[in-house]
Amino acid sequence: MESQDVIIVGAGVIGLNTAYELAKNNIKVSLIDQFIPYRKASWAGAGIIPPGNPNLASNPIDWLRAKSSAIFPTLSEELLQTTTINNGYIKCGGLELTPNYEESKELAWTKEHILFERINSLDLKTLNPNLSPKNCKTTYFPEMAQIRNPRHLKALAEGCKLLGVRFYNDCKITGIMKKGDRVLGLESETGIFTADQFIITAGPWSGDFLKHEGIDTQIFPVRGQMLLLQSALSLKEIILRDKHYIVPRGEGLVLVGSTEEEVGFNGGTTVEGKEHLLKIACDLIPEFATAKIIDHWSGLRPGSNKSSPLIGKSPASDNLYFATGHFRQGLQTSPATALIIKSILMQEDLGIDNQYFMKPNEQTETNKPLFQS
Repeated sequence: MESQDVIIVGAGVIGLNTAYELAKNNIKVSLIDQFIPYRKASWAGAGIIPPGNPNLASNPIDWLRAKSSAIFPTLSEELLQTTTINNGYIKCGGLELTPNYEESKELAWTKEHILFERINSLDLKTLNPNLSPKNCKTTYFPEMAQIRNPRHLKALAEGCKLLGVRFYNDCKITGIMKKGDRVLGLESETGIFTADQFIITAGPWSGDFLKHEGIDTQIFPVRGQMLLLQSALSLKEIILRDKHYIVPRGEGLVLVGSTEEEVGFNGGTTVEGKEHLLKIACDLIPEFATAKIIDHWSGLRPGSNKSSPLIGKSPASDNLYFATGHFRQGLQTSPATALIIKSILMQEDLGIDNQYFMKPNEQTETNKPLFQS
């Protein structure tokens, strides 16, 4: 097989966005995936895009979220112009329900110039008359946005193809060929892939590559189940409560998510998961009791024993890089993650400490993400 500049293993949203960013800079890229591309966690998620200001983010994790939020409008328009695929990006606003107002978060939002507003019960009825939260405080974020995951991934894949990225699907990597501290190639059942640089963006399937490099960070699958409802209600804003959310998709369609289950690589769904999500939805909006369940699916997120994703160069190889372990923030931080990888490969300065993310054999302390999705 013809050698490439860069080979990326894993064609989820992180791999696709990274390939797209590199290919725009005239770098020859191949994307390898052992499954159908982008049909795992990336495809299954809700596409919530929290607001942010990267120039004022207080730590690298929040920078990932804020920078990506700033990129998404331009990226979405760029993909629409080049591929004619509309990824559904829209600023729809969001409501976060919490037991109490969290002053530490409000201070961080204020410092980052994120627009938010405390909503009393009377104003909430005006904003969303169907919402019936009990014992909750409500915060409104007018600049919270969303995209349609399948459409966005399809647009990224098409954009990559138009830029000359090669795709190898249903191709499982079986080994790594090394000489000293350099990777020479990747072995597969169909042949050997060679390149100058290699990037692992395989989500929960990144574990074998980490072990090969002597990295003791644990990356493991966490199943998240989702429901799609059809309702006569007209909803606009995203609703966030704890680790659950309701996302209106238009035309009466509503996403409800998500569970967190450590069940290995079992990507199935359960009756218990469906009932749990339906109860969450009905507790917040009782009218959903009569909604029709259109679909029920799951995805496997890359959980980690670290408090930040692994992004950067492997400590054991000069030309092997990782971008994995994003857990629930994969799609919402994918554009900025791609920028970091590109900046490392092209020796650019993004103004943040890239190596903060790649401390694979130690725990990294950071603030919790300001938004849960």
